[in-house]
Amino acid sequence: MLINKRNCCAGMLLTVLLAACGGGGGGSSFTPVSSTETFQLRTAWINYLTDSRSLPFTVSGTSSGIRITGSGTLTQGSLSASGFEGVSAMQKTFAITGSVTGNGTTVPLSSSITDYVDSNYYPLGSSGDEYTVVNGTATIPQTAVVNDTGTLFTENRYQTSAKAVLLGTNTLSYAVRPDAASTALLKLIQVEKNTAGTTTDTTTMTFRMTPAGGLTRLSEVSTDGTETITITY
Repeated sequence: MLINKRNCCAGMLLTVLLAACGGGGGGSSFTPVSSTETFQLRTAWINYLTDSRSLPFTVSGTSSGIRITGSGTLTQGSLSASGFEGVSAMQKTFAITGSVTGNGTTVPLSSSITDYVDSNYYPLGSSGDEYTVVNGTATIPQTAVVNDTGTLFTENRYQTSAKAVLLGTNTLSYAVRPDAASTALLKLIQVEKNTAGTTTDTTTMTFRMTPAGGLTRLSEVSTDGTETITITY
């Protein structure tokens, strides 16, 4: 439900930029601290899904040596009743708007993706540029501490909901990294592979997380071959 050419803006932007521009995080000076707190990871996941704020962002990066810059807004819809693959579900739509400049050309950004979860907030799949279906049931730990890592889920990627053409898989994992005495950095890392098992894209979404599971979205970085795109909120 994160990342991929899905609700992760970096992935969506990369697709738009490469097509439109011909070829596409804020730093910190303080020393990270390993917090000894226990963080409510499942609550953080739910907070991510229920966040309906609109967030401005800036874009920077390179594509085949071409510098790309831009700005826009991430609009997050509220969870609403829906269905997915024949079962009851809740859906949430993420949309990006704005513009980017690369190789002397400025183009508009406009893309959206819809994620589907069950009544317990476990991911089911998504629809948008691709159609994805989660394999089995996701694993979302209740709590985590700094330096914890794990896999949340793997999903199959298809061209459309007909699922006639398998494109490959996405695997979403998490890592809790040092930040400050009372916060940690939650990184959600998606690795996209084709049907041959070759990695074609890696996208990392970074949040600042409080022990109670509160989240502040910081950045997204997507690397696809010679392209690296960074979105900073």
